[in-house]
Amino acid sequence: MTGFHDIKGRKPLKNQLKKLIDKGRISHGYIFEGPKGSGKKLIADAFAELLFCYNQKGLETCKTCKGCTGYKEKYVLETEKSISVDDIRSLVADTELMPFGNNKKIYIIHDADTMTDQAQNAFLKTLEEPPPYAFFMLTVTNSEQIIDTIRSRCIILYTGVNTKQEVLEYLEQNNPDADTKSIYAAACFAEGCIGRAADLINDQSFIQCRKTAVEYITKSQLDFDVKDLKGDVLVFLEILQSLFRDMLVYKATNDSSNLINTDISDIIKRTAERNSSKSLLIAFDSATKAAEYIKDNVSQSIAIGTMNIELMEELNIW
Repeated sequence: MTGFHDIKGRKPLKNQLKKLIDKGRISHGYIFEGPKGSGKKLIADAFAELLFCYNQKGLETCKTCKGCTGYKEKYVLETEKSISVDDIRSLVADTELMPFGNNKKIYIIHDADTMTDQAQNAFLKTLEEPPPYAFFMLTVTNSEQIIDTIRSRCIILYTGVNTKQEVLEYLEQNNPDADTKSIYAAACFAEGCIGRAADLINDQSFIQCRKTAVEYITKSQLDFDVKDLKGDVLVFLEILQSLFRDMLVYKATNDSSNLINTDISDIIKRTAERNSSKSLLIAFDSATKAAEYIKDNVSQSIAIGTMNIELMEELNIW
C-alpha cells in the first residue's frame, strides 16, 4: 500500500493536497499532470488510499478505520495503446454498481491523455453527473490533450519532479552495485524523474549512447557512422540535443548550475566557449531535425550523415 510518506520530495504538491483535504474540498475528478517517470501512478495510488480513509490526518491514513482495513474498490485502467471508447464504456458500466463494503469507488485512468475523442466524450457523460460514491483520477503527461469540458470538471495538479540530489539518493540506495558514473549520468539525464532514472541506470543502451554522444563532441574527426552505434539512435540524438542545450545555457548565463549533464560540465564549458550562440543553436536544431527525419522513416544513415555535414560546417569542436 503506497502512502505519501513513500514519495520523496514534492512539497508543493503535498502542501496543495493537504490544503484540499483540510478544507474538505474533495472533488469527483482529479488530473495529475507530470512528465513520464515522475511518479504520477504512485501519487494517484497514494491519494486513492487517502480518500478511502475515514480519519485522514494531513496526508496520512489512520490505518485502522473500515476504509483502511476493509475491502477497497479501486478500478485501474491502463492500456499499452490509446484508450478506446470500449475501455471507457467498461469503466462507466462499473460505476453503475454500488460499492461493496465501503462508501467510495475510485477509478484511476493512467495515460488518460491517450483517450480517443470518442472515449473522452463517453467519459464526460459520467463525469458530468457522477454517482456520489465515484471518484476519478487521471494521470497525464499533457493535460492539453484532454478536452476542456473534462478539465473544467477536475482539479488539475502538477506532480512536479524531484531535485537531482533526491534522485541521486534514491539511485544510490536502490542500486548498491552500480558504479558512481552510471548513477550520476542517469540522475542528470532523468531531469528529476525518479522513475526514468531507475530505468536508465540499468539500460545499457542508454549508457552506451551517452558515451558515444560525449565522444562525438570531443573527438578530432567527424567520422561517426550510425552502424557503429550500440544502442537506439533516437536515444543518442536525444542525448546529443541535451549536450547542445547545455552549451547554449552556459553560453547565455556563464553558469553551470542549470546544466543537465553536470558531470561533464568541463566539456560543456570548453565547447560553448569555442562556438557562437548561433552555431550552437544550429547544432541543436540539426540534431532535432535528424531525430524527426528518422521518426518519419528517413534512412538513419542519411539523417545522421546530413547532421554530420551541418555540424562540421558550423561547429568549432574538433
